[in-house]
This record gives sequence, structure tokens and C-alpha cells, in this order.
Amino acid sequence: MVSAISEDSVSATASGQCEVVKEELPAGNYILVAVEIDTTGRRLIDEIVQLAGYTSKGNFQQYIMPYMNLNQAARQRHQIRVISIGFYRMLKSMQTYKIIKSKSEVAALMDFLNWLETLLAKQPNKEGIVMLYHDDRKFIPYMILEALKKYSLIDRFNRSVKAFANTCPMAKTFLGKHGIKNCGLRKLSMLLAKSKDGNSTKEDEHENPEGNSSITDNSGPKNQKQGAFEGSANVRAKMVYEMALQLIESESTESPESFESPESSETSEAEVKLLNAVRPFSQLLSSTVLELKDQNHSLGRQNSFRPVFLNYFRTTLNYRVRAVKYRIALAEHGFTLKSLKAIWSDKRKPGLELVLTAIDSLKTEETAELLDLLDSYYDPSKTTIKPRCKRSGNGTRRRNRAKGAASSKNGAIGAGGDNSVPDSATKPGGRPRRKRNNIRNNILGPQNTEKGSPKAEMKTSTPKSMSIKPPSAFADI
Repeated sequence: MVSAISEDSVSATASGQCEVVKEELPAGNYILVAVEIDTTGRRLIDEIVQLAGYTSKGNFQQYIMPYMNLNQAARQRHQIRVISIGFYRMLKSMQTYKIIKSKSEVAALMDFLNWLETLLAKQPNKEGIVMLYHDDRKFIPYMILEALKKYSLIDRFNRSVKAFANTCPMAKTFLGKHGIKNCGLRKLSMLLAKSKDGNSTKEDEHENPEGNSSITDNSGPKNQKQGAFEGSANVRAKMVYEMALQLIESESTESPESFESPESSETSEAEVKLLNAVRPFSQLLSSTVLELKDQNHSLGRQNSFRPVFLNYFRTTLNYRVRAVKYRIALAEHGFTLKSLKAIWSDKRKPGLELVLTAIDSLKTEETAELLDLLDSYYDPSKTTIKPRCKRSGNGTRRRNRAKGAASSKNGAIGAGGDNSVPDSATKPGGRPRRKRNNIRNNILGPQNTEKGSPKAEMKTSTPKSMSIKPPSAFADI
């Protein structure tokens, strides 16, 4: 565990879970590094496929070979997949259809830590690194810390990185007053591209008032940036860093669409403004580690309710979503399967009702459903409630198709159920059946068989014109 964790940052609640108190990043001189990852999925048990970092002094990018395969959503999002060639597993790009060079997870993490330490060594006046990420959840810090925890690298990571800063709430704060609610990375990139096109058009009109044509080079860096693939973590890390700078520059203007390019001002001055702006939205690494620990405990409490909702997970998507909601609500309030059983053993169903009513995230009907489900599970004299699913019409159609196929096998081949008349004879355009012995009869002649004879002999006759006569040289002998 990180040595910088203090006891004041954790407080125990009545439900038995830990509540992490947010600590603000102290004032200082820090390096801002934008970080992004590509993963095999959106769960904590998934793995990192690509790790990328970007700053004004350089960037880092490395693909990682995961132990598990990418799910369908991750393959579509990142356009990469895992292939097997013999005994070897590799990453393949679905855009270029080429093999991607990758490393093991521990090797990629060691390279990432070396890159961070090199950044600090080149700037000895900096006190540490603040990592920027753009996400509604804390998925990116949690995944990085989970990967570092596997190989006991959190202490070394803490020597360089001091805090994580989320630019998503910062963008909502800056752009919310302009009526922009969606502050996702793609939305901000579209807003940025629109503002750049408007600024470039105004500059061209100012430099060329007569309206003469100008030649543009499509191979320039501007067009390469517009055609960059946002599914790659390397591209998104650069987008996070640049848009964070431009959000700060746009704060002094009236409209959020009038962004200025970060090259218009000095990089050091822009980074100082950005550092002061992200401080209220940053969280120390020690607090993030404690939150991750509490999150793992919450997942353990959720998994304890798996036997109760097992029938829900075996049914439709609606019941699975409800089961997940119930598990999260119970786990967030510190309940486990054993703790609720102790309450039921002491006060039976009224005790469970008193406890579940205190959960504000559940509606009245949801509380009643959860109460009946838990009571039927704990009471051995009752049968466990199973969700009732309505059968859709697809199953009926499949059964009808199966019956139709079975009836056709039994002999109902002809149109209208007539066995003697095939469909090809009644339907126009039917393809005639080909006789198998046509070629054989043309070569060997027609076969004449007699009924009742066990062995039918083929009668062949030699035409008179084809009779063979001995040569004249042998006639006298």
C-alpha cells in the first residue's frame, strides 16, 4: 500500500464500509500528463490492451498482450482483436490487417514508469506529476492502479505521480453556463474542429481579400490530425491534453466556440493556467487507492448476493438489469448475504422491510419485489421466487418451421399436400431433375435388365460397319 496514505483520509461509517475524504492537491509546480487506455472491456477484471501518455515534452504509447480476448464492443471500439497462430497469440489491427507489436503487461508498465521518471529527471524543478483523464467514472485510474498492484509497483508509481485530475467535470463547469450538457471527448473534439475551421476561414479571408484561390497540402499535420482514429488511446491522450488547454483559453471569451490554439500563447504559461484550473478537480493518489480498495470490497459484497439473483441472471435482459441494480444498492449500504440473514433470523420479514425501506435509490415496487425475493430465499418453508418470462413470437415461429420440416420429411412434398405431384411440376420455372445415368448411357449404351433375374447381363451388339476383319497377310495361314 502507498506509504503516503494518512488515517485522516478514511472514516468508518455505521454500515461498516469506508468513506474516503477527498484531499485537495497542495499548491506546487507539477508536470501535467494526459493518460488514456484501451481495455478488453469495461469491468475491473478486464485488462489493459494499450497504455498511452501525452505531454508537451513527449508522449508514450505501448500495446499490451492480454490474457483474455476483447469482447465484441471493445473490438468495435478499438478496431483490434486477438488472433492465434499455432501456439502464439497476437494482436491484429482490423483497419490495416497487420500484426501489432506488443509486450507483456509488466514490461509495458516498467517502460511507462521509466518514461515518467525520465520526465521528472529532465525537469528537476517539478515536484511531481498530475495525470489528466477524461471520463465520467474513475475507470482509467482504477485500471492503472489494478495493473500496478499485480506487480507491487504502486510505491514506485507514487514517487512520480501525485494525483489524478478528471477534466470531464471541469468541462461541464466551464461549458455548462453556455447550455452545453454533453461534454464527452467526441463532442468536444467536434466543437474544437468546428472552431478551428471557422478561425482558418477568417484568416484566409483577411489574408486574401480579393478571393484568389489558394493551394492546400492534404498531407499536412492538420489533415492527419482530423483523420486520426479516436478509438486509439494514443490519439485520445493527445486530444485530452490539447482540449484541456483550449478550455482554459476559452474561459476568458464569451462563447465556447471561440477557442484559441494552444500555440498562440507560451506553453509554460498555458500549463500554469491549466494546473490552477484542474486543482479543484484533482484527487491525491492515496485517496484514489483507498477508493479502489473500497470499490473492491463493494464488489465482494455484490458477489455474495449471486445465489439470490441466480434465476434473474438466467432470464431476459430486463431481469438481469434489475438484479444488478438490487445488488449495487445493497452493497453500497454495506449489506451482505450473511448480514441480511442475521436480520431475518432475528426479526423475520418485518426486520428486512425496515432495512430495505431506508434505501433511497429503490422505488416502492422495487423494494416490495426485493423484500419478497429475500424472504422466499431465507425461509426454507417457501419456494424461491422465479421471474416469469413471456415467450416471444420467435419461439412459436421456430416451432412451426420445425413442424413444417418434419411434415415434409414424412412425405408432404407436393403442392397442396399431394404426394404424387412434386412442386417442380406445379410451380412455374421449376428446375427439372437431372438423370444420373445420362452420361453413362451415352458412353456404354442403354442398359437392359430383366426383372426377377439375380444377375442382369448387359447386352451389347457390335454394328456391322464396325466388324473387325483379319488382315490379308494372315488370310492364307
